Amino acid sequence: MITNSPYQYCSRCGSDEMTPASEREYVCGQCGYQHFITPFPAACALILDVNKRLLVTRRAHEPGLGKLGLPGGVIEPGETGEEAAARETREEVGLDIPPSAFRYFAALPNLYLFQDYLWPTIDLFYLAEVTDFASLKASPDEVSEMTTPKLAEVALDEFAFESNAEAVRRLQEYHV
Repeated sequence: MITNSPYQYCSRCGSDEMTPASEREYVCGQCGYQHFITPFPAACALILDVNKRLLVTRRAHEPGLGKLGLPGGVIEPGETGEEAAARETREEVGLDIPPSAFRYFAALPNLYLFQDYLWPTIDLFYLAEVTDFASLKASPDEVSEMTTPKLAEVALDEFAFESNAEAVRRLQEYHV
């Protein structure tokens, strides 16, 4: 069941008197503490080879089980977007690309269902180019399949997240 608020209890006093003050703010009726819903930053990798093939994954878990995705995830505290893109790429598909090889491409809003709440995220897309995809190794917890279609042939309607589809659409427009 999707809830309207991630805050059922106040994180300061534990009260269950959480009242929405706006779409993104909840106030505790007991202690007055304000809880704000702000987007979580996430990094996503757009990885092209020299033949303009894009690395695309198929998601091994919800949300979007079985749908297309890109290597990516939440940016950890103290991490840059480029470092997160490199880490997520290494963890999910086994490619060891240095953070310095990733270049900012786009920032797009997204919604991500986690623990029964639809969290807002801001997905930061980074572009990297590799010679080939010979060393791919999927993490089965994250990725059920990896494909490398020609950029122009990527099926945008099969992505789990609209932000991923829009980033790839923009990349197609830029590169094709």
